[in-house]
Amino acid sequence: MPEIQRAAEVLAGRSRILVFSGAGISTESGIPDFRGPDGLWTKVDPDDFTIQRYRSVPELRIRNWQMHLSGERWGARSGVSPNVGHRAVVDLWEKGRLAGVVTQNVDGLHQAAGLPDDLVAELHGNVKTVRCVECGAWWDTDVILDRVEAGEDDPHCLKCTGLIKTSVVMFGEMLDPEIMARASVFLANSDAVLVLGSTVAVSPASDIVLRAAFDSKPIVIINKGPTEADHLAAARIDGGIGDHLPDLVGALV
Repeated sequence: MPEIQRAAEVLAGRSRILVFSGAGISTESGIPDFRGPDGLWTKVDPDDFTIQRYRSVPELRIRNWQMHLSGERWGARSGVSPNVGHRAVVDLWEKGRLAGVVTQNVDGLHQAAGLPDDLVAELHGNVKTVRCVECGAWWDTDVILDRVEAGEDDPHCLKCTGLIKTSVVMFGEMLDPEIMARASVFLANSDAVLVLGSTVAVSPASDIVLRAAFDSKPIVIINKGPTEADHLAAARIDGGIGDHLPDLVGALV
């Protein structure tokens, strides 16, 4: 396929590739995206994902915990698993060609596929842990779901009685500065960027790709449909991650 050959040529000799991943890599594991024709926003009200509503509407919190308990939120009780795209990223790491992964996803599938936690910067948080919005205490999500299963509809922090929520960043919350700093380190140490399944349209996450372009680092994009960074890409593959990334990684390693 000429597009894969071109992408391999762009990345040839690049030993510190930064992977920037979005919803498109996880849709192949059965996790819907947000803005697509069958995306999450077609089924739920985006306002339900604001921290203001979460704080003020107990019924919303109760419904959220029940959805996590049933596996509908693709977290601790979900049956989703990594796909060939996630495993291809691990292969890139095992061959010594990965600077790190900056992801917009909250599902933890990069780590489930085998990447160490310290090689992944989850810009929008994750569903695997729960934190108190008041004192910052945190737990594995499964620990809190055990409490819900035992009858606590709206569990609160056992240390300060504050509200608790998964570590997913909601609208109205700031991104974690430590995670942003980790992403910046990955970018600084990289010599190329590989965008996987992202339209590069959500700021400030998209700034990672824009900064790479500003630094004249070559950018390769694999995505179904156009992205906001197509004009910056040295190579572009229109299609599914699982259909093309293994072949690209195979050509590189």
